[in-house]
Amino acid sequence: DRRLRLVQDVIDEWLICQKQWMYLENIFSAPDIQKQLPRETTKFQGVDRFWRELMLRTNKNPSVIEACVSEGLLDKFKRNNKVLEEIKKSLDEYLESKRLAFARFYFLADDELLEILSQTRNPRKVQDHLRKCFDNMDKIIFEEGKEALTVTGMISGEKETVDFSQVVVPEGNVEHWLTKIEEMMKTTLYDW
Repeated sequence: DRRLRLVQDVIDEWLICQKQWMYLENIFSAPDIQKQLPRETTKFQGVDRFWRELMLRTNKNPSVIEACVSEGLLDKFKRNNKVLEEIKKSLDEYLESKRLAFARFYFLADDELLEILSQTRNPRKVQDHLRKCFDNMDKIIFEEGKEALTVTGMISGEKETVDFSQVVVPEGNVEHWLTKIEEMMKTTLYDW
């Protein structure tokens, strides 16, 4: 009876760990997120090692009772689940800081915002989410310059094109250059 209760407790913690690991593994595999959240990345890598070793060991010996009653496994799961919760909390705070820096990010779900933030080296990835951030903006016009990529205008949902009064260089943090695009949108419409 004690062994079966232990197996149940371990499986409950195992499922919690699996769910959190699956969500966070995709996020922390992105180099840009790793750079922006180095402490959380290090913590996640520790949990990741534990998870992968456990899964390899379990794959070699798939006996549920042997896997679950191994020495201290329940405590290890509880510890790692607590670490994963701390990582998730830090990630939520990070996303909130990005939303405070550029309020239109509040229109995006966490996964969408993470997709943008994990692709900071490729500004074109923002295109997929512009409609949610800006009313009726379908695309922004990118041009490859000799020195840098620039944003020269915007395209509406009806395919109307508006050229910006000045070009915007999409460099640095995405929230900063999107703020510049927002300002340029307003400036351009006043100039018309």
